[in-house]
Amino acid sequence: MFETPLSDPDYLPVHDVMCIDCKSFYASTEAIKRGEFPTSAKIAVLSREESSGGLILAASPYSKQTYGVKLGTRRFELNDTMNLELVEPHMQDYIKLNYRINTIYRQFTDDAHWFPYSIDESFIDVSASHRLFGDNRAIARQIQQRVFNQTGIITTIGIGPNPLMAKLALDNDAKRQAPWIAEWGYERVPETIWAIPKLTDMWGIGDKIAKRLNAIGIFSVNELAHADIKRLKRQFGVLGEQLYYQAWGIDYSDLSKKYVPRSDNKGYGNSQILMRDYTNPRELETVLAEVADQVATRLRDHHVVSELVSLSIGFADTDKAGKTRFSAQMHVEATNDTRQLTEAIWYLLYAKWDGSPVRSVGVRCAKVSQQRLIQFSLFEDPALTLHKQQLAITIDRIRKKYGYKALVRASSLTAGGTAIERSGLVGGHHA
Repeated sequence: MFETPLSDPDYLPVHDVMCIDCKSFYASTEAIKRGEFPTSAKIAVLSREESSGGLILAASPYSKQTYGVKLGTRRFELNDTMNLELVEPHMQDYIKLNYRINTIYRQFTDDAHWFPYSIDESFIDVSASHRLFGDNRAIARQIQQRVFNQTGIITTIGIGPNPLMAKLALDNDAKRQAPWIAEWGYERVPETIWAIPKLTDMWGIGDKIAKRLNAIGIFSVNELAHADIKRLKRQFGVLGEQLYYQAWGIDYSDLSKKYVPRSDNKGYGNSQILMRDYTNPRELETVLAEVADQVATRLRDHHVVSELVSLSIGFADTDKAGKTRFSAQMHVEATNDTRQLTEAIWYLLYAKWDGSPVRSVGVRCAKVSQQRLIQFSLFEDPALTLHKQQLAITIDRIRKKYGYKALVRASSLTAGGTAIERSGLVGGHHA
């Protein structure tokens, strides 16, 4: 008999995990504030109301279905006949409502089995909650009812024996139609997971991994599940084995250990859409130093270091070669030092930039690991290294207590700086 990863149930993780999403969360919140029903409101949340190039951050279900408005749509792509109400984001409102909603989720499990994944999505494990609240679907219905009654937000819920299966059930089934609940199990893997139309619709597979799989003849989740696992391990290492088992719906993540495989597992990053064209190299240095500083602060806050730094630049138009953007990366010694990361970003800028007007910038740090020891350099006095690290920690503490503007670099006061203006924003938007 042909053995598969599902042949021995004793080796399969079996829990009752729910992945819960707040439907069109930003737009729904704005609709509720205006006394409108979330699914029928004609609302879109715009990144910057004053800019014709502003991006749509969220749109109500009606706006999506009727006009095709979606995340990333530009303001100038909208027309007056749509009669949409364009509103600026209010991140503090979203954060407060997110907290209220997660308080409801926590009524159905203990905190060890509750995992907020993003501002509009959370995981809970209800394996030990059935005596109190009933079976999985009964619990899901109660959660939906309580959230709606107390906040007006509609929730969609994917249920599975592990976080991966719950997330896939949410994204590929529950979100599509009422009652906004879908439950996937191992017995339905062929008709559910293998039927996912594109590799990139599989949680954890981005464009780059999909292209690498395509290069070895794998174009669907079904083909991935039936690929030679040894070949996948040769091509991808440990990731290849993980991809193989995930194609069978197997995921050993444990919510109580506060770990869920992120679909964007690429490290720490930050980006900005600039409000004007940047052509002056010194101004670009300034804004990139600010972004690198923000990323370095996050690395230090999480006690991690990075060994791979990447820069992405978006042009106002096309550059001299006809391209609209470029990206570049370089390996560095494991660090979370602002100056080292900034210098690496500047190096990448001057190595690739041809002087074309810049309208967006992004900095990302990958190959992240826990910081265990201070990394001393042969080219710097160890006492100076310790002094710099202590200074960075002190600056971080002051900013955390008094706000980012309490300590800024002098360059942020120049024409190229944006950090002071953006310090009044939450998540890049007005609070």
